[in-house]
Amino acid sequence: METVEFKKLLFKTAFCVMACDGDIDDLELQEMVKIDKNTSYFNDIDLSEELDILVKRVKKEGKGLIKDLFKFLRETKIDIVQELLLIEITIRMINADNRVDENEVKFLNLLRSKLDVDDQIISDRFGSVPYLNISTFDNLEIDQEQKSFISNVELPQIKDFEDLSINSKK
Repeated sequence: METVEFKKLLFKTAFCVMACDGDIDDLELQEMVKIDKNTSYFNDIDLSEELDILVKRVKKEGKGLIKDLFKFLRETKIDIVQELLLIEITIRMINADNRVDENEVKFLNLLRSKLDVDDQIISDRFGSVPYLNISTFDNLEIDQEQKSFISNVELPQIKDFEDLSINSKK
């Protein structure tokens, strides 16, 4: 996957995990800015513009945005480093607001189910993450869990997005 396209996917993943608990906390946005300033993860993309695009998509598609993300990950081949970055960014966003929400955990485990990276590599990279389920599910279980998650997730209300912005300066 091309670098800029992957960086947009990484940002979209972070946005979806932020939104899936029904609230986008200021601490989560601050974490996004910190990631932007201290890593190359989001280089070459305009975070404010990407955020605006995703907010518009949530307003239009709602939970379809998350469903499309999972579908894209299931159908697209990305390399092991990119898979680990997706897991890392998700874990960072889960921990950014100092509370681990059940929907964020479900999101992470569904994300994990779409990736090919070996469980041992995940353990070696991240150590013990109590809410990361690195056991194997069959496809039927994954599909049922995903349908249940998407139908039950509560995204922030449209009015909650109106003042949402990221001002990043490297």
